[in-house]
Amino acid sequence: MTRHPNRRIKNFLLDREYQFRYVAQMVAVSAGLTGGLGWLVYHFNAEASRVVGLRAMDPTDDVAQMLHQQFSRSDHLLLAALVAFGVLLTAVLAAWQVVTTHKVAGPLYYISYQVKRIGDGYLGTLHPLRKGDMLHGFFETFREMHESLRKRARAEATQFERLAVRAEQAGLADVAEELRALQKQREESLK
Repeated sequence: MTRHPNRRIKNFLLDREYQFRYVAQMVAVSAGLTGGLGWLVYHFNAEASRVVGLRAMDPTDDVAQMLHQQFSRSDHLLLAALVAFGVLLTAVLAAWQVVTTHKVAGPLYYISYQVKRIGDGYLGTLHPLRKGDMLHGFFETFREMHESLRKRARAEATQFERLAVRAEQAGLADVAEELRALQKQREESLK
């Protein structure tokens, strides 16, 4: 079975608002830092070029003239390299941030799905989080709460069965039937 590449990228974006907010923050920080560092490098290079240019005014200083020509040629190359580095760094950090936020958004997505199911009366079994996911401590607390609810539902199902038997013995068949319906409902919620 082949996977569509866009489907795989979509799987990483479980909570787009949350994930894009952090990606945007990472892009802004990396662009700002890269821009500031790039400006410093470019500024110091321009200053060195200016000093060499002053020395190159002396026609007898061949070394200064050669350095001045090299600085003149490398200005545009340096600027292009700084921009390319900034774009590459920003793209890599943005991709890394999507993967990192996925490790938080994934567990939150799964837990919110399970919370909705619990709200609808279903207490099926939980599967563990993936090894690389974050929030394992939070999930363990959620799992313990979920298991407590399952125990309570099992105990209620058993209690409903006992009460149904007692109701039948007392000649209350309609009450016994309602109690068995409640027992069945509790048992179904555990699947």
